[in-house]
Amino acid sequence: MISPATASEPHASRPSSTADLRALVHEHADRFQPILAALRDQPWRDLLTASELMDALTAQGLQPSERTLRLHCAELCEAGLIARDGRRGYRLTEAGAAIARELTASRRLGSILYRMEETMCQLTFDPETGEGLVSINAYILPISLLPTLVDDIEAVFRAGLGVGDRVLLAAPGEDILGRTVPDGHIGLGTMCSLTLAALLMRRGVTTQPVFGGLLHIADGRPAHVLEMVRYDATSLSPNELFIRAHLTSVTSAARKGDGAITASVRELPMSALPRLRAVHDLCVQHGFPGILAIGRPGLPLLNIPVHEGRVGLLLSTGLNPLACLWERSAMPAGDPDAARPMVGPADWKSLIPVHSLRARAEALT
Repeated sequence: MISPATASEPHASRPSSTADLRALVHEHADRFQPILAALRDQPWRDLLTASELMDALTAQGLQPSERTLRLHCAELCEAGLIARDGRRGYRLTEAGAAIARELTASRRLGSILYRMEETMCQLTFDPETGEGLVSINAYILPISLLPTLVDDIEAVFRAGLGVGDRVLLAAPGEDILGRTVPDGHIGLGTMCSLTLAALLMRRGVTTQPVFGGLLHIADGRPAHVLEMVRYDATSLSPNELFIRAHLTSVTSAARKGDGAITASVRELPMSALPRLRAVHDLCVQHGFPGILAIGRPGLPLLNIPVHEGRVGLLLSTGLNPLACLWERSAMPAGDPDAARPMVGPADWKSLIPVHSLRARAEALT
């Protein structure tokens, strides 16, 4: 363990520069990097408890004892890389966040795939019963943005470019995905395409995520894919990349029928095609949009090549309604991690219909 500072040298044991911190983490990579990675994976969480950290390390294939974890966290606190708030848990410091982002990049390459699979296994929503858990992308936003954002969100859902027909709205002081909404803010979340992928999986349709795509909408319909990023070759969600790079024009696609939205490109076995079509009919029957296009065995879906014996599937993403924030330059600049959406499961019954959003927004503002 790093020796504590003495009274005459209050910070003698703490590395004095970013280079020193980087060297320290490199030297103790097997102990420190997994903890830094676990904290960085959830930048929207105020704190992670020791139990949550233990679960995150177990998911990485590690099995430290509680005592070992406490010792490693104490060393990281002494180095100024993380901070502890009593029993409430741990968080990255500003220096720790910068080091974690740099040193965990290679670890995070392709990690979005296993996170997607892990999330799907938690989801239980069934449109026939109107019950179960759905996957949510959410932001905490200044409440002043809500009146304008309502118009955009309604337009996106009206055009069928979102997932489902409900949103998650949390007022100041309420909880959204494990975080308390501060005064002067609201929590706003939309369902993501993993909700559909999980529904398909439970109905016997196993799909494989291949690309996140920037999809051109023309005359209100999918036309062709403009850009693609493989899920197994990126350390960030491809759809986040498109949105934060200001490549989308979801507002135009929703209001004028022409623009660029984010989409998830998947493949499935050709034998599952009848079941896929049955699930699509079920979603249409219950007013649950999100499936944008279904291909034919072995043939390209729009301009996307498909492997032999496979079928292409194009899903809308839950970030489309929220992309309007970037298109209006309403999201503040700053820490790139702070701009990542919160992601997690939520009870479908805790969401409100999109057509009720305006009334709820007016009551809050």
